[in-house]
Amino acid sequence: MPPALVVVILVSLGAPAALRALSGRPRSLAAGYVAATTAALLAQVSGEIAGWRTGVLGDAQLLAGGIAALLAALAVAALEGRAE
Repeated sequence: MPPALVVVILVSLGAPAALRALSGRPRSLAAGYVAATTAALLAQVSGEIAGWRTGVLGDAQLLAGGIAALLAALAVAALEGRAE
């Protein structure tokens, strides 16, 4: 597995878990993980295509992936709150 994917996957697993630890949401961590992983991978690909070098760790678009994963986890938490 490429090192960039390892960093992106760790970020995408950490964002929903940290959000749940702080606020108790998202209750469905599986949905949070899927959304955060998808967003982080899209940020990785977009950063590679655009040649963005801000917040890069090795080949991993760490800043973009972290922001995308956090936003995705927040979106899942907001949707869960609205569904109740």
